[in-house]
Amino acid sequence: MGRLFFRVFFLGILILMVYSCDRKQPEHVAEDPAPSSVQSSSYQPLDPQLVELSTHALPYWRTLREKKPVLVLMSFDPFLQPIPGQLRSRAKELVLTGSNDDIDLHGSYPRPDPVIMPTQTLTAALQAELFSRVYWIFPSKVDPSELNVGTFRKQMVDADFMTEQEAERFFLENGRYVGRLRGTPFEAVHPAQFPYFEGPMVLHIDLSFFRGLYENEIKTPLYDLIHQNATRVLDSGWQPLALTLSYSTLHGAISLDTRFVLSNLAQVLRDSSLLTGDMPEPWRLRAEALYAADMYTESKSLELYREAAHLAPEDPAVIYDLFQSHLLARETDKALTALGQAVARDPGYGAAYLSLAEMALNDGNLEMALRLLEKGAQVFPANPFLDIQRADLLLAAGRPGEALALLNPLLEKQWSPTYHPDIPDFLVEMRHAALNFDAAANEPDDEADN
Repeated sequence: MGRLFFRVFFLGILILMVYSCDRKQPEHVAEDPAPSSVQSSSYQPLDPQLVELSTHALPYWRTLREKKPVLVLMSFDPFLQPIPGQLRSRAKELVLTGSNDDIDLHGSYPRPDPVIMPTQTLTAALQAELFSRVYWIFPSKVDPSELNVGTFRKQMVDADFMTEQEAERFFLENGRYVGRLRGTPFEAVHPAQFPYFEGPMVLHIDLSFFRGLYENEIKTPLYDLIHQNATRVLDSGWQPLALTLSYSTLHGAISLDTRFVLSNLAQVLRDSSLLTGDMPEPWRLRAEALYAADMYTESKSLELYREAAHLAPEDPAVIYDLFQSHLLARETDKALTALGQAVARDPGYGAAYLSLAEMALNDGNLEMALRLLEKGAQVFPANPFLDIQRADLLLAAGRPGEALALLNPLLEKQWSPTYHPDIPDFLVEMRHAALNFDAAANEPDDEADN
């Protein structure tokens, strides 16, 4: 029985999600070396709230709507993709009144009925009139004198972040692109030109900001980038009413390997003494391991990761590093044990199960792929696409009864006619294949006969 089913479709979804997060941005790029020391005694500690996706920051932002704060956004992606017209009223209602669970159920692509994508987060916030002004600090490696407003306008229009009319009104001034967007004053700011302003403000930092600055551990060490940007934030004197940090690693656009960057940045913002003197030993060991990996001395890297795990056995990022070291050493059982321990402490690392399942599938190990997808589904029960892929693999494994057990509840879900118009028919086709599996299996294989 010839069939495509979900594997090709699922890969298409992943490609779409990665592409939507990887638009061109204004001249993205590296930074000056980190200062050797900082006077931390004058810094006021900040209280960051870590979230998985940018959409998960919306409940924290909306509580300040009446104060009309300024938003400072540090991100590779400005989260400005347009919301389809038929969803705009639902999106505004979700931003203003939706519970945290509501926003999770309708705030990303791998949900039955998405309303707001992470790439639309700022669009939704502006539509709900949460902010009086926006400063988007984009990661840039060029000198501010090299910025070009014509290039900026074209990139923003091509990425669908602005209309041509909006883009034409932007002008370049002192390392900033200045204009109005969705009726709100908007400035795209070079990181060397941190804005100064007075009044209430919200600060949001997305992990993608560091992706826009990073080249490798030789040219732009990640801990130097953490140091540089934490210092800049603390030197700004900002006292945000809300400080949110989004990992954005769930959908594969940003590597889980760099998830520690945001966690460690949060620690530095809470305790600026970490900017002075020696860094914590597990951090130093990780920095050395990353450098060793870039210098092609993987055995040294593995040794350093294992030493760090001995020192910080409860740190999920350290345990994830240990998982990676076991995986590189082809110690599969030890790797999965370490991954399970990391996930128990930080469920965001559960995304590794999905990439491992894809690897197992590429190796032809169907049973291992099923086991890994089942683990992923346990970590992310709100993602129905994992059960769709599991059903597809169960059919390939000749287990139609188990596939039906997954498909029947999926058929009862309300699927978005905007984002998932083909899924209901697709599920009906899969269910039909499962119900008629025995008959189809006994049909002659025309391709084999040829």
